[in-house]
Amino acid sequence: MLSRLFNIKRKKFGHIALKTKMCVLPLISYDEKTETLDYGQCFTIDVVSMSLSSITIRHNNNIKKGDILEFRTKHALEDHQCLKCMNFKTLPEVPALSSFIGKIIWRNNSEAGVSIIMMKEQDKETVKKMISEKK
Repeated sequence: MLSRLFNIKRKKFGHIALKTKMCVLPLISYDEKTETLDYGQCFTIDVVSMSLSSITIRHNNNIKKGDILEFRTKHALEDHQCLKCMNFKTLPEVPALSSFIGKIIWRNNSEAGVSIIMMKEQDKETVKKMISEKK
C-alpha cells in the first residue's frame, strides 16, 4: 500500500535455490588504526538460497544473530592452511566468487539469514547471471 501511495518502485532480483558449500570466517575484531581484521576459527556452511542482497544458510549452531562473517568459495581460498584443510576438499568449484561479507540477521535451530553487506561488482554480476539462468 505504501508503495502505491508514494509511487515506490521496488527492484526484484529474485532468490535462487543454490545447493553448495562455502567456507566461513567469523570476524572477531577490526583495528581502525592499522585496518587489520582478526578472524576466528573457520568452518563450512551449506547455502540454501542466494540473491544479490542475502543468502540463507544451514549451520551447525556455531553462529548467532548479529555475527559478521566472511564467506569464501573454493575459488577464493588462497591461504596455505586453507589449501591443506580437509574442508577444502569438500568445497565445490562452482560458484566461483571472491570473498564477501555478510551479517546474520535471523537464526533458528538449523538455518540462518545473512544480509550481504559487501560484495565485489564482478561477483554481483555472477550472481545476477545465475539468477537469470535459473528463471
